[in-house]
Amino acid sequence: MSVFREYRSSIAAFLLMMAMSLTTTALSFFVGPVCDALRIGRGSFTVYYSIMTLTGAASITLLGQWINKNGVRGVLTLSAFWIAGGLTGFSCSQNLWMFYILAALMGLFGTSCMSLCANVIVQQSYSSARASGLLGLVMSGSGVGGMILSFIVPGMIDSFGWRMGYRFLAACWLVLVLCALALLGKLELSTQVGQRHTPQFGMSKSEALRSRKFYLMVVMIFALTAGCGIQQQLPSLLSGFGFDTGTVSAMVSIFTGALAVGKIIQGLLYSRFGAVRGGYAMVALFAVSFLVLRSSELVYPGLVMLAFGMGSVTTLMPTLTRCAFGARDFAAIWGILTTASSVGSLVATPLFGLVYDAAGSYDPAMAGSFVIELVSLGIMFLCFRNQK
Repeated sequence: MSVFREYRSSIAAFLLMMAMSLTTTALSFFVGPVCDALRIGRGSFTVYYSIMTLTGAASITLLGQWINKNGVRGVLTLSAFWIAGGLTGFSCSQNLWMFYILAALMGLFGTSCMSLCANVIVQQSYSSARASGLLGLVMSGSGVGGMILSFIVPGMIDSFGWRMGYRFLAACWLVLVLCALALLGKLELSTQVGQRHTPQFGMSKSEALRSRKFYLMVVMIFALTAGCGIQQQLPSLLSGFGFDTGTVSAMVSIFTGALAVGKIIQGLLYSRFGAVRGGYAMVALFAVSFLVLRSSELVYPGLVMLAFGMGSVTTLMPTLTRCAFGARDFAAIWGILTTASSVGSLVATPLFGLVYDAAGSYDPAMAGSFVIELVSLGIMFLCFRNQK
């Protein structure tokens, strides 16, 4: 019982990351069916995801400040019903503009909110060394959820239609977030887990905002997250290589499984060798994966490399934030920095689709992503060249 009590908050955070996969990996399976049914372009349709990301970016700073003072329970309670309602609304949408409006509302308490809450729970519940190890395990929840959904959602869409698929996601979201809230109980008290108090040290938000490193990290996180725009296009990219629906589903499952395993490995890597050293390797791997994935013959190693690199967004970036600024005002500082992540996803997600619509291929976007990730790696070196 004492072990369960010790890790109860981590389990809750894991469930939140599983819920997040419902608005990342799972939504990617709807691009083709919805676009075919409504007769719209992929670039135009995936703008809804950018709108969702934009409102998330606009709200996340305020949510970070609120959570820093009041904890995550209130935000999670609202999110449970808010996003379930939005996904249900998707299932009833008849026009593109309906997706746009619902996405704008869902972004307020959706993907960014889940990631922020899960990070805050871990970072404010454990010491720095333990948090870096546990964070990888917690963040793997999105990969585990995505892997499970990759087996279920495509078949459900084929058998019952995309509208029923959205309703299924709504029910899953509600169950996962409410279960996380039940696990948190009264244990989630900002700086407490059970009866163990964890002292919080580091910069205040105002001190962080005056530092040069903060703004370099904004650019670094933006560039790193821009590469993640490929996730919503991944089934379409794989279909373009000539693979059938079943094979594509299996490939996405491999990707999400690697995403989960990769995050666990990264947590152990950062705990053992330091976030900076491990981070260099992960970002470099992320950059190279875009070159490898341009070849259908290398698609399996490319997917694994992409998954490992993409996992650094949710494991490496929060860890580096704590390394740079401490845990004192982590929720408020990470709430601002994660806006850069949201904007990166906002810009890149439709851009991949627009490049495909214009060029008939994802190749230009893949080559551009390679360059952008090298930029992120260079900025990371500037920020942390004197740290291990």
